[in-house]
Amino acid sequence: MVANLIPCDASAVTLPSQDLFSGSAVSSLYRLRDVDDTDGGFFVFGDLAVKKEGQYRLHFSLFEVFDGHAENRKTIVSEPFTVYLPKRYPGAVESTFLSQTFSDQGVKIRMRKEYRLQSYVSYTRVIILGIFFLSCQPTDM
Repeated sequence: MVANLIPCDASAVTLPSQDLFSGSAVSSLYRLRDVDDTDGGFFVFGDLAVKKEGQYRLHFSLFEVFDGHAENRKTIVSEPFTVYLPKRYPGAVESTFLSQTFSDQGVKIRMRKEYRLQSYVSYTRVIILGIFFLSCQPTDM
């Protein structure tokens, strides 16, 4: 799965990710248990961050690689989200139960703790609020 950044107010024109992203914009499929203890396939983008203030969407593309080439199987666009300058950043939110469940299973995810939520944010780049999980359900192709 590959994540690309698109402007919130435009069509699916991708922005130059090398200038705007930090972290990994690619994820392999993880076999994990969700909060209901059900097996599932998930793509986890645990360290993805956007460096420039604005409103964006993430454009996810799932590729299947075979016989030396890749074929796009599915594309999905996230809900809009806002990236803030450090001086305007409203503060971190607590990690979700799903994030904690995946972390407990060994997925490398930065977890927010309650006592750290009150601390002053002095990052030079702004981390996307939340972690994007895409669930992969088996379908006939």
